Amino acid sequence: MQIGIYRQSVASQPYAYIRPQETGTRADLRWWKVLDSKGTGLEIIAKEPFSASALNYTVGSLDGGEEKTNTHFPEVRQADMTEVCVDLRQMGLGCVNSWGALPLPEYRLPYGTYTFNYTIIPVTNALAQ
Repeated sequence: MQIGIYRQSVASQPYAYIRPQETGTRADLRWWKVLDSKGTGLEIIAKEPFSASALNYTVGSLDGGEEKTNTHFPEVRQADMTEVCVDLRQMGLGCVNSWGALPLPEYRLPYGTYTFNYTIIPVTNALAQ
C-alpha cells in the first residue's frame, strides 16, 4: 500500500457517479485537514486509519432521501458550504455482476457495534506553515 500526503480542493473530491451517494470519500487516512483559502479549518487525527469526505453537497442531496431517487450527479444542487463526514470505514460496493449484488466478503462490514475515537483540532494560518 502506498502512503502519501496529498493536497486537493473540495471541488475535486466528488466523482460524478450516476447516483452519487457516498462520493468523494477518502480511505485509510491517518490525519486530515480541511482548510479554507486563508488556511483556517479543521484537522482530524485518529490512532487507526479512517475515512472522510469534504464536499460542497449535503449527504441528503446525494443520497436521494427515502425514495432513493436516481438523481444524476449534474442534477444535484451544490450547497453554499462544505459538509465534512468522518467515518471509521465504509462497506464496499457490490458491482460484481449487477448493481444489486452484495460486495465481496472481504469488503463487507458485518453487523455489530463499532467504536471510533478521533480528535478534531481547530487550525488557523496553516498556509504559512
